[in-house]
Amino acid sequence: MPAEIGSVKVEIDELAARLAKLFDGELVDVGVQMPDTVIAHLDRGELREVARRLKQLPEIGYDSCNWIAGVDQLTHLESVYHLYSFATNTYLELHVQVPRDKATCPTVSDVWPSADWHERESWDMVGIKYEGHPDLRRILLKDDWIGHPLRKDYVDLIENHPNV
Repeated sequence: MPAEIGSVKVEIDELAARLAKLFDGELVDVGVQMPDTVIAHLDRGELREVARRLKQLPEIGYDSCNWIAGVDQLTHLESVYHLYSFATNTYLELHVQVPRDKATCPTVSDVWPSADWHERESWDMVGIKYEGHPDLRRILLKDDWIGHPLRKDYVDLIENHPNV
């Protein structure tokens, strides 16, 4: 059962420093986006373990995954995790860099069940394959759609719509 919202009083700068210390070497470029969000970057190889630990943190655990966005940054892709802590009433935004030529990232759907559909949407629209996902298939587009339309290099051709 989640903690009562805002039951742990902590300043956002203090929370960012605490997370940076607890995850030293794992969370990098930890910063604050006022007034209630900590932003950090994370290596995709460490994602699952860090996700488990973030959820289980005493007092300040990030018990909810509100959203995962697949983002095309031209030189690479990103999987961006928007997490929420009921106890601190704060958000944590994790950025995981994903190479365009090997667009894979481990699933966190077993850590936060709500990640299931968000990972499917990111796969469908941007083409990030979430390894270990229990049912990675298209969620917004038709099953026979070719490509991932939110990639900046995507070109929509009539061949992408074989049943039109």
